[in-house]
Amino acid sequence: MGETKPATFRETARRSERVYLQIPIEVQGEQGSGGRFSERTRTLIINRDGARISLVHPLRVNENITITNLQTGVSCPFRVVGRTGKSLGETPEWGVECLKPGIDFWGISFPPAESAQIETENVDALLECTGCHSRELAKLSLTDYRGLSLHGTLQRDCQKCGSESEWKFGYVQALDQSTLPWEGDAAPEEQPLRDGGEENRGAKRLAVKLPVRIRLPDGREEVARTENLSKMGVCFVSDLEMEEGDFIRLTIGYAPGGKDDEVMARVVWRRAIEETKRFLYGVHLEDKA
Repeated sequence: MGETKPATFRETARRSERVYLQIPIEVQGEQGSGGRFSERTRTLIINRDGARISLVHPLRVNENITITNLQTGVSCPFRVVGRTGKSLGETPEWGVECLKPGIDFWGISFPPAESAQIETENVDALLECTGCHSRELAKLSLTDYRGLSLHGTLQRDCQKCGSESEWKFGYVQALDQSTLPWEGDAAPEEQPLRDGGEENRGAKRLAVKLPVRIRLPDGREEVARTENLSKMGVCFVSDLEMEEGDFIRLTIGYAPGGKDDEVMARVVWRRAIEETKRFLYGVHLEDKA
């Protein structure tokens, strides 16, 4: 029987939190043999100062490229940090860094990253102001998060509106479900928790970093955080090694001493994270324990 890990978790040090979010982009740069290339693609992960992108065209470390956010039409110079692996569709992935860090390129306000131990009472959730539609990866208490889940909106200050306004969950919109590493085989059966009355199965998820306790049948356990979730599916990063098809137990919104229900879940897919011993998992929620 393996050792039980303490109910804490750590984030990799970075300048801001990151979100698994697909945004349509156009990448332009110089060809190695002269001329220019242009390729339309998408982000896989974004943070305040950079992104991981999927791109067929080969790049070079420290090469400068121009990325256009096709949702806003804003263009900005980026530097290629390096190749990070391949997506599920075998398309190379690249890490890129924005060369104008002061610009709000992604249209999302990011809090600073936590490099020290994070308390499980904190939740990072992608929110959208119902007034001006600005988006923010906001830090919430578990109480505020549960109130937002129950009522659909939360009163909080909006810098753009200059006053207090109503905020709702911001959704992750899937561009191509066949290549989504966080949707996988579970996507056709899933629905978002709230969708403003629209039914769009498998296409939207809440981008929420919520404490989740993971318990394995052999006694191993860990408290991690969700990356995104829907009514029947959860994506999270964990140090625990699990196989596709394994059944595990999850406490979503875990707090030490709390009385949250534990749910049975099935591992649908997993993906190794480059240069670490961690995995990104997608699980389907089964009947409640």
